[in-house]
Amino acid sequence: MLYFFRKFHLTAVSVTRTGMRRISMDLNTILELQRAGVDTEGALRRFSGNSALYERFLKKFLEDGTFSKITKAFEEESREDALMATHTLKGVTANLGMDKLFNISSSMVDCIRADRFEDAAGAYPQLKEAYEEICGILAND
Repeated sequence: MLYFFRKFHLTAVSVTRTGMRRISMDLNTILELQRAGVDTEGALRRFSGNSALYERFLKKFLEDGTFSKITKAFEEESREDALMATHTLKGVTANLGMDKLFNISSSMVDCIRADRFEDAAGAYPQLKEAYEEICGILAND
């Protein structure tokens, strides 16, 4: 990631095989996301360098109802619903480069499939904390 000053604003530029792509997201937001376990550069590659599309999907993540479904499933101890919702979150977070959330949700899916629902439920607070951290960063952008 390269950073340039232009009219006293810092702009982040990602260099890809197809050239340089401007990321209009605030540099501090990008750095906060990276500290929160988001591989913004890898995700941008998955989005073929289309930073506008990636940013749009990051914003849509805030509107996604999957996490509330996970919360409800664990509150109701519904193994099937917990598996479906957690697996959905796992896929979404993989595509968006949210490695920390992906790893936690992946572990939870593995626990549920291995009939260790209590272990998955035990990881829920960690998932919630990581989810809230990323949502807080995105909401403040």
